Amino acid sequence: MDEAEIFNCQGQRFLCSGEQLPSGSFQAVVRCKLPPDDLVHTLVLGAGHYMNGRQALVRAKELAEEWVRTHPDDEQI
Repeated sequence: MDEAEIFNCQGQRFLCSGEQLPSGSFQAVVRCKLPPDDLVHTLVLGAGHYMNGRQALVRAKELAEEWVRTHPDDEQI
């Protein structure tokens, strides 16, 4: 089963999820709303495959934290 949660990191809000793939494994996914249209965009698709949605969700949160660290303030949401 897919797992998803809103994750706040340094003032940014992300939708982090562990989504089941057709193979049955799970992938970490990070999304957020981006200006100017405020539509939801996928920022990161994790490369790894996980046994369950919870493991992939934990990795998605780590990926969101990495995204904040690697994007300067002028590139933030």
